[in-house]
Amino acid sequence: MPSNIRAFLFSLVAVGASSLGMAQTQVTVKGEVVNYEDVRLISNVGAAVLYGRLRAAAQKACGVPPDNRQLAMDSKYRACVDDAVSKAVAQVNEPMLTQYYESKRNVSAKTTTNAPPVSASAAAAR
Repeated sequence: MPSNIRAFLFSLVAVGASSLGMAQTQVTVKGEVVNYEDVRLISNVGAAVLYGRLRAAAQKACGVPPDNRQLAMDSKYRACVDDAVSKAVAQVNEPMLTQYYESKRNVSAKTTTNAPPVSASAAAAR
């Protein structure tokens, strides 16, 4: 095989292999595309930036949050956002983002479960 043809075939294989090896830099969150090629996921700062983008996209995709008078709708909205963010974090599959996401979930779980109990007399006084 002439060297020119061999070099051409080698370059085609190299280009194809390099495009397969490139990391994906966008994720779809319930129909919203989030690009993160400008985010470096080597620190909590980068993870926080991407987490914020994913959460904002999830909130947008899940619709306008209902007012507090509609508790059932509010819980459905929160479940939609939480599910969308969870799936997006799994799709990105970066350890720093996953760790940041887990820390955010643990903080919000602690604040809801560690709320001080309300006594019957305090509830009646409200």
